[in-house]
This record gives sequence, C-alpha cells and structure tokens, in this order.
Amino acid sequence: MNFRPFYILFIFLFPFNGLAQRVVKGIIVENDSTTAMPFVYIINKSNGNGTMSGADGKFSLVTSDNDTLICSYIGFAKLYMPVKDLQANNKGEVKLVMRAMPINLKTVTVSTFKIKPYEREYMNDIIDRSKIRKIEAFGSPITALYMKYSKEGKQINKLAKIFEDLMIEEQVQQKLSREILVKLTHDENIDYEAFRKYCYYVNNYYIITHEGFDLYSKVMECYRRYKSEMRR
Repeated sequence: MNFRPFYILFIFLFPFNGLAQRVVKGIIVENDSTTAMPFVYIINKSNGNGTMSGADGKFSLVTSDNDTLICSYIGFAKLYMPVKDLQANNKGEVKLVMRAMPINLKTVTVSTFKIKPYEREYMNDIIDRSKIRKIEAFGSPITALYMKYSKEGKQINKLAKIFEDLMIEEQVQQKLSREILVKLTHDENIDYEAFRKYCYYVNNYYIITHEGFDLYSKVMECYRRYKSEMRR
C-alpha cells in the first residue's frame, strides 16, 4: 500500500509548529506600563510586513513563533521582541513597553537653510516697505498708489514676496527639515521633496502652526501610507 499521498495530506493538515502562523494582538504602552502609545510602527523583522498602533495603542499582526517584532517611535528606543517570548493575558493580548530616550529634535542641526541676522534685518525692512500701501491706504493715498503702480513699488512688492517665502521656509526647515524627517522615520534614503509633495496636507501652514505630537504623528501617519504605496 502506498502511504505517500496520505503523508503529503498530513503535512498540509498539520503544519509544523515552527511554521504555524498566529495573529498577535496587543497594546503598546510607555514606560509607566499604562499610557497607551498611538502611531507606533510594529514591523515583522522576518518579512518586513507591519502595522501601526491605533489611537488607543492597540495593534494586531500576523506572525509565526520564529519571528521578531520591531517597534519604532520617535523619542523611544527601538524595541525588539521575539514572538515566542510574548506573554498574553487572559484576553489573549500582549503588552509591549516602549522605553523613552533623551532625544530632542531641537538638537538636530538644520544645515540646509538658515537666515543670517543681517539678512533678516534687510528682508524685514523690505517687507515692511511693501506693506505701506496697506497701512497708509486711507492716511496717505498718494503713497499707497505709488507703491502699487510705480516700477520701484512693484519691485519692492515682488522682492518682499520672495523674502516672505524664504522666512516661511526657514520656519518649516526648523520643524521638518530632511534631517528631522530622517530622524523621525529612520529612513536614510527618503526622498524629502517627493515625500513633501505626497504629504500635501502637511503643508507649510500646517507645519508652522502645529507642534510636537500633533505635527509629528501626522507626519508619521503620512509616511506609513507613502512607504506602502512605494512598495506597490
């Protein structure tokens, strides 16, 4: 009697434990073991698949016992956790604790763009002169008309617009330069310009008017989608 077909069927019905897959469900928390952490990357080291913790810090990911989970979040040490070492509670959920690191984004050197003090003084002077037509529109109509229609007035207004854009860019670079983006994402090869175009809703105005978690969680949320589409 030939047992080979039954042997093959047995393998498919009862896979080896080392290859068995299971869904790991749990929550990411801070050092105090109670504060949930949203927007944490959880990556399966074996195949690169991953997910991100939700607003309540919870996540789920398909793994096998031989896999290792890598958890990453700005300001916290990367956590490497072998799946076989995970201990689930009575609900079948695991708890992963992230350890804060003394990382301060303000220490990142923004070498790409910085306006010098004497340049700023000159730029502010030009910007102030361009606003005369608005400030003195009622008090001095002649001056306002001159600034609006004269060759010199037009040149000043054009230059003022350039300087205003440069000052906005300086503020943006202080919060989200390429150096800061790399530190956030741990992606040394990221195309800064391509990412900024893709992440259009985190525009200059949003960057300037938001701080800390509100800003960087939105950036990381966009980065996750950006990388996902890059893999397609």
